[in-house]
Amino acid sequence: MDNAMPTVGMKPLLPENEEYAGIEDVAKRFSVTQRTLRFYEQRGLVTPDRVGRTRKYNENQIRRLDYVLSQVRLGFTLTEIKERIDQTSGDDTPELTMREVEEQLAILRRQQAKLLESLDILVRLRQVLSVQLAPAN
Repeated sequence: MDNAMPTVGMKPLLPENEEYAGIEDVAKRFSVTQRTLRFYEQRGLVTPDRVGRTRKYNENQIRRLDYVLSQVRLGFTLTEIKERIDQTSGDDTPELTMREVEEQLAILRRQQAKLLESLDILVRLRQVLSVQLAPAN
């Protein structure tokens, strides 16, 4: 992809000499709950290995989770993230195109405008209520 943009930072994923990390360690590392990780697994966003009932995340699976969480922070829906993942092969991490970045910026700007409008309305409502509720002198 010529217009692709990198999405994931390449930080060390596992402690040296470790092949896997358990769900508890992964949850702590990314500041998410274990329930979140299980939900992402249920949605097909990450696929940890299983040893009995224990989930084990290898380096590629942790990299995929890092990608998913970075996309969530950028405001993409889990469905959009899953579609992008499904379009890649193996353990490749999808990359955003300039078009996708521009579209997401437009979506977030519309959301921002709506939030600013809501904030303005609430501030005015608070002013009206404070006058109405002020004790009469």
